Amino acid sequence: MRKSVLIFGHGYATQFIDISNQYTKLFDPTKFEVTVVYLTGEPDEEIKKRHLTEHVYFLNHSKRDTRGLKISAIRQMLALQREKQFQIVICHRYKPSYIMMWVAQLTAIPALFFVMHELKTLKNVSRKLMVAALMRKNMYFAGVSNAVRDDIRQSIWGVPAERVITLYNMIDIELTRPLFLDRARARDKLNLPPDGFVFGTLGRLVKAKDQRTLIQSFAMIKPQCPSAKLMIIGDGVLESALREQIKQLGLENDVILPGYVPQGFGLLKAFDVFVLTSIKEAFGRVLLEAMIAKVPIIATKTNGIPEVVGDAGVLIEPMDPTQLAEKMLACYRSSENELEEWAHKGEQRAIQSFSMQRFNEVFWGLANEIF
Repeated sequence: MRKSVLIFGHGYATQFIDISNQYTKLFDPTKFEVTVVYLTGEPDEEIKKRHLTEHVYFLNHSKRDTRGLKISAIRQMLALQREKQFQIVICHRYKPSYIMMWVAQLTAIPALFFVMHELKTLKNVSRKLMVAALMRKNMYFAGVSNAVRDDIRQSIWGVPAERVITLYNMIDIELTRPLFLDRARARDKLNLPPDGFVFGTLGRLVKAKDQRTLIQSFAMIKPQCPSAKLMIIGDGVLESALREQIKQLGLENDVILPGYVPQGFGLLKAFDVFVLTSIKEAFGRVLLEAMIAKVPIIATKTNGIPEVVGDAGVLIEPMDPTQLAEKMLACYRSSENELEEWAHKGEQRAIQSFSMQRFNEVFWGLANEIF
């Protein structure tokens, strides 16, 4: 009989569908039956088809439902646990973890993993108390980077350090590569000129991503880089403020904000250099996408970013427009061969450290010690 596995997520945003599939691929379907459950989000057949298992459940709880004790969700998951008899449970984010910690008090589950994708998730005192009260020897917390792992260790009470581990986000290289448009088609889709040098970034327009510093640095180098453009793909609460900054700097023709672009990562080959200026970043999955797209990277020395980039990109201090401008200018003046060599190094790092094969080795290396 196949062992039953639960992957329980908060919602089915694209990155979490990818993460659900990342974990599903760990389990040989001849030996395991995987069920994916989402706490929020209406049932959607198209979403269901994007998963690597046919067993996908939508609890369809509202934001209001997921506040407080979440009794209804606990009852639903307890009933599902009793029906399916899950032997391995993997929860993503705090609320699914909280629910399954309660379920595990009421029924036997051999192994549970609670994966945190953000920093400071467990800083709240009520969460510290809850974890301390409900934690059992068959439970493990995981961070998506060592930075998140260390943050969890510093946050929670009474949990041995060896039960707080790292499980990196990975990238399915074989599935991702075909989704990239080539340079010419990507630039055409973004209405960029076929020639010229393009710095680009992709992400929400929020304070943590600090696109303001990126625009400031670009303004500093623009007089020396006449053919340069800056493309910032994404939407968010700071869009109006960033547009005002661009206007004040007189860069309306050179800094482009196209807003949200579906499957925007597929256009990364339009960029000559990818720049990530985050001041807070648990991991930075978009960096892996840029590496597989063979785009050189400049990124900040922030939280989990250095773990992803390693020596395969240029790392700078956050919120330092002068240092960023220097590195951007150096890129602009680099030869095509230098940029290609840099891009190749990034691709090789992604393959060696963040491929599905590598994740499989890491997970089962840990799991074989646990089970």
